[in-house]
Amino acid sequence: MELATLKAFQAVAESGSFSKAGEILFLTQPAVSKRIASLEDGLDLKLFDRIGKHISLTEAGRTLLPEAQKILSQVDESKRLLANLSNRVGGSLHIATSHHIGLHRLPAILQNFTHHHPDVDLELSFMDSEKALRLIEIGKLELA
Repeated sequence: MELATLKAFQAVAESGSFSKAGEILFLTQPAVSKRIASLEDGLDLKLFDRIGKHISLTEAGRTLLPEAQKILSQVDESKRLLANLSNRVGGSLHIATSHHIGLHRLPAILQNFTHHHPDVDLELSFMDSEKALRLIEIGKLELA
């Protein structure tokens, strides 16, 4: 089991949609589907019932979800604790911006930031402000 597949599983389970999970993870819907298929194959269990566009967790999915949430939370907490030991800033920072700002104003700023904070996993996404606000509200972005 890889962390990326657990993140995809959690996103699909919590959003109720492969497409919405893709938006949250900044992946295409087929990429999310592939990760879920890989997880199901590896476990030899079906995690979701798919009826048309509606999906729901199977018993195996309902059993796995709280465990996946714990694992992902523990990984994030471990990264934070280890970063604190070294007095270095670390972890992940998810930010969104418009194309214009991202292409013309941010490159020098982000280059400086990544130079001074190499342990920060920076994820930059381009999107409109309404979508960015929704993702901030649900905790998927830290800055927009």
